[in-house]
Amino acid sequence: MIVHIFLILIGVIIIFWLLGRGFTNSSLRINKLQYDDAKYLIMLTAKVAKSDGAVSKDEANYISLLLDDICLKLGNRDVRAKLKDIYLYYKDNQSSAYAIAKEYRQRLGFSQNIWINRVVFFMNLAYIDGEFNSDEREILREICDGFAINKSIVEELFSHFEAEFKNLSKEHSIDPYEILEVSKDASFEEIKASHRRLSRQYHPDFMMDKSDDIISQATKKMQQINEAYEILKNKFNK
Repeated sequence: MIVHIFLILIGVIIIFWLLGRGFTNSSLRINKLQYDDAKYLIMLTAKVAKSDGAVSKDEANYISLLLDDICLKLGNRDVRAKLKDIYLYYKDNQSSAYAIAKEYRQRLGFSQNIWINRVVFFMNLAYIDGEFNSDEREILREICDGFAINKSIVEELFSHFEAEFKNLSKEHSIDPYEILEVSKDASFEEIKASHRRLSRQYHPDFMMDKSDDIISQATKKMQQINEAYEILKNKFNK
């Protein structure tokens, strides 16, 4: 049921705290709860990104877009620096993903469906560099435990996710220039700018009002964009 929806969402988590459902008091309270949601999201993002020992360039780029998007939707660009500091701190400190996830759940009190979507976001983040290793799996399981997600659902999540992206990884990309929508004589700066533009275009906020099929294609497109960018980075020795 809900598990089948998750496979094709890159970061759909964000729409929940943007909608602010259930927060009916003053705007100050709404902003505080939304900020807390974003804060815990960034803490766990740091743990997932660094789980395999290093943050890849693809992960760093995605996190940068996430920070931009959060501060835009919170209506306060100053909050980006604060959230980035939180990210940098939790990326390297010794606090467990389980403890953060448990505190997150106790503080926000969302339904299990929302926590499942949070896990889906972190799974997609872990796979953004095209790999899904044992260290990332371990951190994700800690987060699932902290969110108190039913064990059978956790196993189904992992099973479906790994099957979906195993199939995705078998697909061969087409011309990287075509994917990134640049000419074959484009400079690397033009390629980099196009990559960032397309990453924003297929970011979840731009997909949130679309059908599941369209979101599925967006996820596939995002993987192709990252693969094409890596091919051209290697070509330009970047």
